[in-house]
Amino acid sequence: MKLRVLSLNIWGVHFMAKLIDKRIQALINHLNSPEADYDIIGLQEVWSKRDYIYIQNQIKSIYSHSYYFLSGVIGSGCCIFSKYPIIGVYEHRYSLNGFPHKIQHGDYFAGKLIGLCKILINGHVVNVYNTHLHANYHHVIPKDIYLGHRVCQAYELIQFIESTSAADTTHLTILLGDLNLRTEDLGFQLIRGILQLHDSFLERINKDIYDPTVGNNGLTCDLLDNPYVTPYQLQGEGERIDYILYRARNDNVKCLEAYPTLHKVPNDSNRLYYSDHLAVYALFEIDEKAPEKKVKHLEDVEIVDEETRALLSSACVIVEGTIQRLQRERIFFALGIFILIFILFSLNGNSLSNSYLYTIFIIFKDILCIIGTAICIWFICFGKPVERNALSAVQNAMRLRLRVAQFSY
Repeated sequence: MKLRVLSLNIWGVHFMAKLIDKRIQALINHLNSPEADYDIIGLQEVWSKRDYIYIQNQIKSIYSHSYYFLSGVIGSGCCIFSKYPIIGVYEHRYSLNGFPHKIQHGDYFAGKLIGLCKILINGHVVNVYNTHLHANYHHVIPKDIYLGHRVCQAYELIQFIESTSAADTTHLTILLGDLNLRTEDLGFQLIRGILQLHDSFLERINKDIYDPTVGNNGLTCDLLDNPYVTPYQLQGEGERIDYILYRARNDNVKCLEAYPTLHKVPNDSNRLYYSDHLAVYALFEIDEKAPEKKVKHLEDVEIVDEETRALLSSACVIVEGTIQRLQRERIFFALGIFILIFILFSLNGNSLSNSYLYTIFIIFKDILCIIGTAICIWFICFGKPVERNALSAVQNAMRLRLRVAQFSY
């Protein structure tokens, strides 16, 4: 049996993304075309549920089963379409997902998550996970204030998949989406190392089969020839941050083909591109006659190997650094309260002054000081403690795994 899977971040940010309606229509046309013939499609950044419903209605004759993962203020942006029936769904919203005052980034309001669709394919249960981790807006580690958040999200992703893909009920596990992690990043190495997932692009059998309009380097984002990409320092030729990862219970699944695709819309006079990302396509072959693999007992399983222990230790250090930064920020906000209160009760001038402009200035100044003080108090008493507890919870879980690895059974 063959299984064709596609994953694409469609860049569906209304009022910001370019030509979004035309790009969605181009994607629909492709999905309805005979050469597409996918079995499972995972999309990210479908921020408008209206867009999801429109896509669903346009392709339902082929992909009759679908699910949209609702979360946050504007939705998680993740959805799955399938030719085969979806028999169960579940989702986990990441406890850390940016900051509410970083409105220009928007990740906090999206409520990013990892969503699971259990799909029944010829009597086999396939767990398809779709996710979109926090974006990297700085591309340089010392300036990346979201590094700790992405590391924690990666570990929560690991916990969620471990808890929902039991070996006795799941035949095949597929993780797809925009991880916002390069292959050398700590979070990605943790995901692959602990979950023992195979990278479809790296482990494909037919390495000479690829989309000639894209190339065979596997890069999926920040490509130099994409007009929707905003250049940044140290951009290079692009990054590989979109993936299709997999693991089979019986080791009876092979990845025949895997490559990035869906770049420039063919035969379009307006130089339209599908997205600022490339899609990732994978073709799997499942040997249905393979014998059932015996599930190992706990004493036969190595909980954490030395390489994973080192990765976990590094992750704990990063999270601890983020916690320390939070403590410094609380001191900064406390200092801000002191300064704002000082300004509030000073610079009021002569109360007998008849200058209307000066009176308006005083009122405006007092309002700003009161609002600023309230925001600082909120961060000190609520915002930062919630973030600290979420960081500490993930850090404690990682430390527990490190301790468990030292036990013998």
